[in-house]
Amino acid sequence: MRKISGALLVIAWTQMLSIAMAVSQTTGEPVYASACYNAIFLPPSEQYDYIIVGGGTAGCPLAATLSKNFKVLLLERGGLGYNVPTIEQQEGFIANLINTHDPDSPAETFISEEGVVNARGRVLGGSSSINAGFYSRAGLGYVREAGWDKALVNESYTWVEKAVVSRPVLKRWQGAFRNGLFEGGLKPYNGFTVDHVKGTKIGGSTFDRHGRRHSSKDLLQHANYNNLRVGLHATVYRILFHDRNPERPGNVSTRPRAYGVEYKDSNGLVHTAVLSHNGGDIIISSGALGSPQLLLLSGVGPKEHLDSLGIPVVLDLPGVGQGMADNPRNGIALLSSLPLEYSLIQVVGITETNFIEASSIPIQIPFGGRYAYLGTIIEKVVGPLSKGELRLRTGDIEDKPSVRFNYFSHPQDIQNCVDGLRTIGKILKTSSLKSYTLSFIGPPLPANTSNFTAMEEFCRDTVSTIWHYHGGCQVGSVVNEDYRVKGIDSLRVIDGSTFNKSPGTNPQATVMMLGRYMGMQVLKERLSNSKQNCQYHKFSQLVT
Repeated sequence: MRKISGALLVIAWTQMLSIAMAVSQTTGEPVYASACYNAIFLPPSEQYDYIIVGGGTAGCPLAATLSKNFKVLLLERGGLGYNVPTIEQQEGFIANLINTHDPDSPAETFISEEGVVNARGRVLGGSSSINAGFYSRAGLGYVREAGWDKALVNESYTWVEKAVVSRPVLKRWQGAFRNGLFEGGLKPYNGFTVDHVKGTKIGGSTFDRHGRRHSSKDLLQHANYNNLRVGLHATVYRILFHDRNPERPGNVSTRPRAYGVEYKDSNGLVHTAVLSHNGGDIIISSGALGSPQLLLLSGVGPKEHLDSLGIPVVLDLPGVGQGMADNPRNGIALLSSLPLEYSLIQVVGITETNFIEASSIPIQIPFGGRYAYLGTIIEKVVGPLSKGELRLRTGDIEDKPSVRFNYFSHPQDIQNCVDGLRTIGKILKTSSLKSYTLSFIGPPLPANTSNFTAMEEFCRDTVSTIWHYHGGCQVGSVVNEDYRVKGIDSLRVIDGSTFNKSPGTNPQATVMMLGRYMGMQVLKERLSNSKQNCQYHKFSQLVT
């Protein structure tokens, strides 16, 4: 077969992408679909100013922001997830978690070493496309501890909220639960607010009044589609490094520098994406499991662990995979003789040590010759202080890593769990909820909630996840305050893996905010550098 010249090959790829774009624009898909392509249609090699690995909760707002003035490639291992009922409607939440073994499912299951079943997103929008939709900002203390610019944090939250957040309409179960929280002592009642405040409140929801989900991929509507390309079904398996920094003539630094990534499409073909000579970065936004996993597979992490798997060491960085934590969830499932609507998390009771939440499912369950409906009340431990680790099982990106969270290894977490369950016990006795309780599915709370030993046993026996795991690439041990990987040039991690503790009642608000926030910070940084070269417009023109 005659060889095709490089110029003709570029033309061929360009024509294929144009056809794919034209098709997406005529199918009624969201506007950002015009920038999305199955990776099989992407060129075997291409240059970008920024390459973002992970089109999830942080990756989408980050890509949208950076694309305003730079050429950006966003790589996502899952699909578009458009017009999929289990993603787009709140009633699909449970179905996604049940069908995680389906290779086409937008959710992927993993089981911690403790045997707790967990899940992570495998679709554009990441876990924000499969979660329970609750939206609440981090507390002011969290923002201070993180060292973030408060004004830019508020601007970034607001930017997110305009696109994805609605005020939920409370129906029977959520209204009764709200009243029960207040009656049970979780005061004051703060009404509807996305702020993190003590007491009882109605939080924001990423489900609108029609029950339709909005997620971080909706933030791609703000992108410059001339600069953004989203590769779907693209599995990044390695970061590429130069072993020295050729930034300036005569520079003999031995610091490694990231310059590209290798990824496979759904046909198993390998593609390479590399940075242009414009001073950009490789940015990992693959989540608390994916980000440390990719660093380890690429040779960045504890030397002893990498050596044991035969992975060439690029940089001995002991913190990679460490500090993994998951907020333990405990609670009760009850049967109600009163009809209950389908509701996910809408109301929360916030204390110093716990978050108390509820949901309901209109499933009629035969009980004593009559039918009853299912409701749940759960508590999430603040923090937590118990820490674990992530390690590779093999050097293959398709093999799930080993994750241990060490639930309740810290005594304060057990105390907090007991306190939360005692609060649930009080709520169940309030007049607002008494009429709903018919019986329990699964173990009820111990009859004597003042018996600490019995309550501790209940915590350990019934622990499950609320899907708020974090850590593995934490600020201070793996990345610095600018989210640059320590000891490596042109490489950042921006996602929940950098958190030392989970922010607020639900982290998705803060992860989306962080994507926007750091995108803005990078633009500011580039503007500052460009003033010397007069290459760019005013910052206000770049981000409007």
